[in-house]
Amino acid sequence: MDIKAVAFDLDGTLYPNYRMYLLSVGFAFRHPYLVYCFNEVRKEIRKVRPVDDFKTLQRDLLAKRMGVPPERADELIEKKIYQAWEQSLKRLRTYPFLKDVLVALREDGYKLAVMSDFPVLAKLGFLGLDDLWDTAFCTEDTGYLKPNPEPFMELAKRLDCEPSSILYVGNSYSYDIIGAHNAGLRSAHLTKRPPSGSVADFSFSSYPALLEWIRERKGT
Repeated sequence: MDIKAVAFDLDGTLYPNYRMYLLSVGFAFRHPYLVYCFNEVRKEIRKVRPVDDFKTLQRDLLAKRMGVPPERADELIEKKIYQAWEQSLKRLRTYPFLKDVLVALREDGYKLAVMSDFPVLAKLGFLGLDDLWDTAFCTEDTGYLKPNPEPFMELAKRLDCEPSSILYVGNSYSYDIIGAHNAGLRSAHLTKRPPSGSVADFSFSSYPALLEWIRERKGT
């Protein structure tokens, strides 16, 4: 089946991870225990099924790990993680040639999407990419994080495309590539060192190479 839509992870895919780490140094220095506990909670929550209420589960897991009341955990997540940390990323810059590639894909007739495990709208604005998408959303809205299938199924629904006609582009093999593959999507892995036996349809290290690969397969 032809590729009809190209969807992207955000962090580490639309911009290099090292830029996020550099911009996050101050925040991590001020809140080291919160950062550690939140990262551990996110690893844990990916394995929980079923999830009745994502925000409540995340809050309760963080409260337990940090030894604080649920109300305090809620406040930390909203004010520190989703607001203060996000605002520290205002100086993000995209990968070279990314915007040119996105514009070219739109001109070629592909639908475009962003699906990330963290809220996307503010960061897309920081990157100057907020007006290019047919849909852009956070996997939390589905109640599950990648690599669970629910976010990928929601992506197909929003794009009104069969999963097999969507190419999902990401930098995480475990979350993006495995998740997309298991949900029936095609996948493109942004990496300089593809793992042995990769299930990705394509691995690349520059966005012009991705555009060339997609164009070579148009109509095949």
